Amino acid sequence: MVHNLYLRFKSLLPKALRSQLSSINQALFARKNLQRKYGAWFDVDWRKHYATMSNDEWIRAYDQAWHFHHNDCVDETDATMILTALGEPGSVLEVGRGAGRPSVSMAQAGFRVTAADVSHEALEIARTTAKQAGIEIDFHHTFAEELPFADQSFDYITCCHTLEHVRDLQATVTHLKRIARKRIVVLVPRQEFRMYMSNYHTQFFSTPDDMIRAMNMQHYDCRVVTTIDRDSEYQGDMILFIGHCN
Repeated sequence: MVHNLYLRFKSLLPKALRSQLSSINQALFARKNLQRKYGAWFDVDWRKHYATMSNDEWIRAYDQAWHFHHNDCVDETDATMILTALGEPGSVLEVGRGAGRPSVSMAQAGFRVTAADVSHEALEIARTTAKQAGIEIDFHHTFAEELPFADQSFDYITCCHTLEHVRDLQATVTHLKRIARKRIVVLVPRQEFRMYMSNYHTQFFSTPDDMIRAMNMQHYDCRVVTTIDRDSEYQGDMILFIGHCN
């Protein structure tokens, strides 16, 4: 509730004032506050050196993140929005598996689900979620930039709260468009770059145009979704992109 009120208050401030307050926070408080909040496992300087990390270092960082921190970005509300965007059931590849809730929702709705994530820890959580729901899902451990699937091998691809985490945006988008037959659904937070944030984001989309340029598809729908009033899950503005392959 307090966080919701804070977000709503910020949204009412003029953009110039919000930017000024953010700059002050970044310069004076953000880094120390993150260290105090998360402790030694959290890489507070992630955005300074992520581009030079090895694959093993990257995987280890995300395994620790899933081990020490519950990620509730994608939950039931997002799952419903994703299902609406997909339309009729078919085969779907979920890139950036997370805890597994949307995969279960899609499978229960009749989709044939394959899920991929870079974190072993996240995949174990997702497997447990699927098993508890009695759902069969094909899980793969892989980087989004290296998806090991044939061209047009899935009707749909979902990439929700994931594209903002990838090392190579262009390579990831190329794979998404290569693999999808019908539609690509992308959901990301609407954010401007900040050096010190409570996440491992590497790509930032502050407007729908940023997402439209990144995806570079001829036929699409793209809009801002406001979720400040949520009690859980991601709280703030998101960008929903639905790309049509045909």
